Amino acid sequence: MIAIAPIKSLPDGSVATIPMSWAEYQQLAASRGAHSTPRLKFANGYLTLKMPTFEHGQLDAIVADLIVAILNQQLRDYVRTTPVTLQIPEQAGIEPDHCFWLSNWAAVSGKSRIDLTTDPPPDIAVEVDVTNFTNIADYELFKVPEVWLIRGDVLAIFVVTSEGYIQTESSQFFPDLTIPKLYQQVITAVAEGASPPRAIRSSI
Repeated sequence: MIAIAPIKSLPDGSVATIPMSWAEYQQLAASRGAHSTPRLKFANGYLTLKMPTFEHGQLDAIVADLIVAILNQQLRDYVRTTPVTLQIPEQAGIEPDHCFWLSNWAAVSGKSRIDLTTDPPPDIAVEVDVTNFTNIADYELFKVPEVWLIRGDVLAIFVVTSEGYIQTESSQFFPDLTIPKLYQQVITAVAEGASPPRAIRSSI
């Protein structure tokens, strides 16, 4: 079993892959306690971990706040959570940066833990990738309807199909908005000196 303390000493931006059993992965995840770092994913007998960077945290906050601003403007109900661990016992575990339940928000509202054997997966999983940690194929077992992948000033939307994920220009949950362009507008405004909240308000 790998101790969590040496892992926590890894520098920001570190990514490592380690052979590991499902039981060891469970123990390592639990040993973090209330902390959400390092971020972990497990599949096919291997654990991959990352130490998020400052840039990662900034981009994560921007895209999550953008989604919340749109939902609030549209007066829609939702459940939002970060961090969250999604698991398929003995097979895979993954930790999106943010998850949003929109169509099935009532089914998970008030819960302290998500069990994908009985609970619906999130409608949108947000992944910010500044270290080449994310692989969209990692989500295929979890059947999340949409994965939003952010790399710098580019937001790509991937929609699940019977043959895996395909990239699309629009979100089924926000059909009247071009989300990738909207995100770029926000990032451009922030780069030009606007605060993220003001940049979001002026873009939607």
